[in-house]
Amino acid sequence: MKLNIRDQLKRIDWAQLRRASAVPGAILFGAAFVLASVFGKEVSRKFAVQKPPVVEKVLYVGDSLSVGTFGELVSNYLVNNYRRENVAFYASCGSSPESWLSDEPVFETKCGYRELVPFQQLIYGERMRHRTPKIERLLRDQKPTIVIVQQGTNWMDRPLPDEKIGTILDRFTGTIHRNANCKIVWIGPPDSARFRRVQGRICTLIKQHQHARDPVIDSRRLTRYVNGKTGGDGVHYRSEAATEWAQRVIPILDSILPKPTRKVADADVERTIRLLDSLPVPDAD
Repeated sequence: MKLNIRDQLKRIDWAQLRRASAVPGAILFGAAFVLASVFGKEVSRKFAVQKPPVVEKVLYVGDSLSVGTFGELVSNYLVNNYRRENVAFYASCGSSPESWLSDEPVFETKCGYRELVPFQQLIYGERMRHRTPKIERLLRDQKPTIVIVQQGTNWMDRPLPDEKIGTILDRFTGTIHRNANCKIVWIGPPDSARFRRVQGRICTLIKQHQHARDPVIDSRRLTRYVNGKTGGDGVHYRSEAATEWAQRVIPILDSILPKPTRKVADADVERTIRLLDSLPVPDAD
């Protein structure tokens, strides 16, 4: 019997065949879409996890109290946290915030200097003479995300009115904020037997002229100067006393400073500073 190919083709319902074949095609397409979505999310999650951490860069500016043991211990802490190449540490004996501003005369210390910057050897001497660098250049060169300031001691023995100190503070902190996207952490002067009657005024002025989110560590609440034991001049701290001060400041810094793997909420910073402010202050003699 001879097959009639044309008659066979006529009897095939092509529309029904197309409808039947569309069902598994839709299923396959749907499955492929679901797999692509899940895989895409996994890829995005993988890349999000592998995103490189933020590199924090620290600039520290201090006076004579940071030239010696206190500065050494704090700089070691910063290097351990952020690595040597991300820390720039400067301390100039006798300096105040205006000493670091470019529109002020160059201030040359005659009583000690410490400089620890990336890729260079430490410059240090307790009786070293050295020009104090200007903050604008330091901000431009180092590009910090964190600025730590230990200043204010050398205002205590100068008859500067509150308005003058306030203006200097505004210029100093304003310069930092204009030139760097960073937070300022101010380490206030520790207790001083020689200037106990005026140290509260200086610390209050520092607090009043900081931005709301820039914490101030009131070191008076962490220290008590005893003449003959803490030091010999009523201001500067011997190595043992400076070590105790550093050991109390460093945990506070650790609680408020960000790390590459940990960001600190502003609420946590405020909680830490409120706790610090609740500590007693040494009474004036």
